[in-house]
Amino acid sequence: MVRSLSLFLLLLFTFPVLADNLDGRLRLLFPGNAPAEVSERQLVEKGLENLLRQLRYSDKADRKSTKKQVHLIRERFHRQVLRQYDPGANLADAFRQGTYNDATAALLLALTLEQFNIPYEGYVDHWESYLLVDPTGTRIPLRHPAARKHDPQSALRYRREYLALVRQTVGDDLTGLSDAEADSVFYRYYYRPDRRLTFLQLSAYQEFRLAQHAYANGQYQAVEEHLNEASIRENRRAFQVLAEAGQLQLSSLRQPDAEGYITGLFELWREDPTNGYLPAALLRHFDERQRQLLNAGKLEDARRFLDQYAERRPAGLDAWKAELELLQQLRLLNHYQANGELDAALQLANALYEGQPDNANFQHYLAELTLVHLRRTYPDPDELVNRARAAAEQFPFFLEHDRYADIVLRQRALRIRDLFAAGDEAQGLKELKEFRDQLQRVPNGNDRPLWTLTAFVAASNYYFGERNYAPARAYIEEALAYDPENDFLLHQQDLLSRY
Repeated sequence: MVRSLSLFLLLLFTFPVLADNLDGRLRLLFPGNAPAEVSERQLVEKGLENLLRQLRYSDKADRKSTKKQVHLIRERFHRQVLRQYDPGANLADAFRQGTYNDATAALLLALTLEQFNIPYEGYVDHWESYLLVDPTGTRIPLRHPAARKHDPQSALRYRREYLALVRQTVGDDLTGLSDAEADSVFYRYYYRPDRRLTFLQLSAYQEFRLAQHAYANGQYQAVEEHLNEASIRENRRAFQVLAEAGQLQLSSLRQPDAEGYITGLFELWREDPTNGYLPAALLRHFDERQRQLLNAGKLEDARRFLDQYAERRPAGLDAWKAELELLQQLRLLNHYQANGELDAALQLANALYEGQPDNANFQHYLAELTLVHLRRTYPDPDELVNRARAAAEQFPFFLEHDRYADIVLRQRALRIRDLFAAGDEAQGLKELKEFRDQLQRVPNGNDRPLWTLTAFVAASNYYFGERNYAPARAYIEEALAYDPENDFLLHQQDLLSRY
């Protein structure tokens, strides 16, 4: 309540002058005083101020026509700020890492247009927002860089998928509607493409956009938080629909045996097999239920649950059953690893790889589990290296894995240590040369700094014992090139500098 009241007072006393006040606009977008929110606000403010300086002093935008100003603003944003589309991006992400979504792009462009006193109107067209600049004059549409033309079929599919969400959350009877009637319901519970929006409404849409992203990713607590922010700025039925949908999903996950709810989702999906919301919601329910079964050690029950669940899908959608099977295999893989059942995990990883040999994730699972198995099975370093190399001949992607690097670097580093400790300079130098070559051939291992230190410090200690200080210093310098912030190496460097 305090949060809502503070924003209301902010709007009441500052809204009339916000068009000329960047700080006021940003305080509307970031109304809190928590350190994190202040930091985000300052980041956006500094980013915009820098962009405005470039537009005014480098591009001389103040001297240009409205059409040219809009062109310069678009070019600056597209080139410097809006570099990668991310539906989950917030306002600060544009200046932090160059990511944006349609809503954040619209707000940032609107803030900049206001600084040049260029009028605009905001709109939401199905799945994205945009600006219409100089609406009574040149009427320039200003969209985000990744925007594409909305073809009628995609727009129709979006409306029908959204109506399935509405059907879950409102009491209206939506069966047997004509196309025109269905569209009328969609516009009632969503945004009309021809209805202009104020800056405040665009800021509410930005929170709604983040709520949509959170819903699609099963983050239902975040859905509620974003919709609370949106509702403070505007009262809209679309917010209520998504809030209720999130609560339904959350309750179904907390009560995974809520059969009536799940049966209803399957019925809706069979009526409209092209709907995208429903299979995603059912997949999340399946995953939650199967994790409970696996955690209880009921592996056979989990397999039967998959078969029973898959039978209820719309006819012909075998790809969705394959998604269930893959998800269960991945959960089983985690289960086997967590319970120390390495042989079962390795067998499953091999099956996943054989099914999709080009899948980088499956390659990683197979390499990780195989190399862990080899390390447990062959304690002798030479035998372990031989086995690892044989495995890498069969699966060349093993060579890029950190554990493979650790195995081969460890074996040679320990050999270098033992050779120099025994005074065998010639063989130690030969092995050290091979070690350098390995450092170039293999990627960074998890323990790479340890084995690098072992090898070069062994050589340095040998030459220090021989009172040959130049190579002793040189080997420490070489080790530091691989691990420049190692405290032990820096200490050794300091000591040897006295000789």
